[in-house]
Amino acid sequence: MSFAIGLRFYRIGVRRKADKTQMKVGPGAVPCDLFEFFEHFLKKKTVPTVETSEPRTWFFEEKASNFERMVHGYINYGTHGFESKFKDVKTRKEKYLRKATDLEEIPLYFQLWSPDDTKFALMAFQSFQGRSCVTFVRTSLISEFEKGYPEYSLSFAAVTPAASFLDASPVKTVTFLKPKALKDRADKYLLGAPVDEVEYELTLKAKKRGSSLSTFRDLRKRFVDQKGYVTFEGQQFESVKADIKVGGKRRTVGVYGSGYDAGLIDVSDQVKRSPSGHPTFESIATEVDDLMEEFYDGIR
Repeated sequence: MSFAIGLRFYRIGVRRKADKTQMKVGPGAVPCDLFEFFEHFLKKKTVPTVETSEPRTWFFEEKASNFERMVHGYINYGTHGFESKFKDVKTRKEKYLRKATDLEEIPLYFQLWSPDDTKFALMAFQSFQGRSCVTFVRTSLISEFEKGYPEYSLSFAAVTPAASFLDASPVKTVTFLKPKALKDRADKYLLGAPVDEVEYELTLKAKKRGSSLSTFRDLRKRFVDQKGYVTFEGQQFESVKADIKVGGKRRTVGVYGSGYDAGLIDVSDQVKRSPSGHPTFESIATEVDDLMEEFYDGIR
């Protein structure tokens, strides 16, 4: 089974702290051109940043771009600090013992686009099987910006699922994930297998062709006041995802929950994979390009 590939999109803006005025971010903007600031930040972060709070490292690897005021490439994200055994998938024989000092590094695609004469930039981050370094990069960006421009603040706002231009999108399927009651019962088995060894989902689909379960707006509103879990037909679930039309294609979007968090767009079935199991650079970049255009037109 292929590992899940997700995308998160953020609207990045600049505000003056004194009166909360939203500033432009393009060429000649005060306090700076946000694109030039990010280019400078990227060049500083081409050597690994070692996080002190967790055994993590990350650094940028820029790739050539054919578009103006757009930069993209990989964030190489590494984890270490624990031992694990590497075995052959077929023979189950141990091939290598990973030490706590060994660094496991994966490439995660990123893109930042800052059009001329606008009050925001858009940034996309890829995740791989739930692994993402959005928090580290975002925290570092904000800190670096406010050191250079202490009278201004840099903001990140998730584009989905709160984007109003998606409100009318019809929902074709809704999937509830990770039921709490099953997980919390250590002695529970499903079809003979321990619960912690299976993935359990409940999916609702619109029955008739051309019909839908609801609009995306109505689905989101249902979970606004939920905390910790959602309840459906007496069963508690930790997260919810929905199938809607985004960027001209039907895509899976996270609606609620930390495991499959709100705003995550699943592109696992849209990208091409390299032999490594990771998406090819061209295919993930194409997916992001298409969604960037849609989101920019929808929120500007």
